[in-house]
Amino acid sequence: MTKKQIDYYGDTDNYIHLKWGDCVKAYNFTDDFTEKYPLFASEYRKYWEGGIHRQFKNPFQIVNYVYENNIPIHFYYNFTDMPAKSQKEIIKYLLENSKISLS
Repeated sequence: MTKKQIDYYGDTDNYIHLKWGDCVKAYNFTDDFTEKYPLFASEYRKYWEGGIHRQFKNPFQIVNYVYENNIPIHFYYNFTDMPAKSQKEIIKYLLENSKISLS
């Protein structure tokens, strides 16, 4: 069995790019994904657009929500063109690169 190759720049897979210590470089949600996960898709789009009334206020909340709710999203480091491997790795990256204060 071979692993599916994810197209992190196309429109056939579900992904969020990580860059500049945030989750707003690029993303794609397929129609099927949006149908299965309407709340996440809607709230992420509000975050992407900078909406005032939104569930996600920072990238940590997005990452934690994805992992806590088993949302099938691939995270991708846009600056190195490498897929993220784990929640712990992503949180470490965000802590080192985010401009968001957690205090």
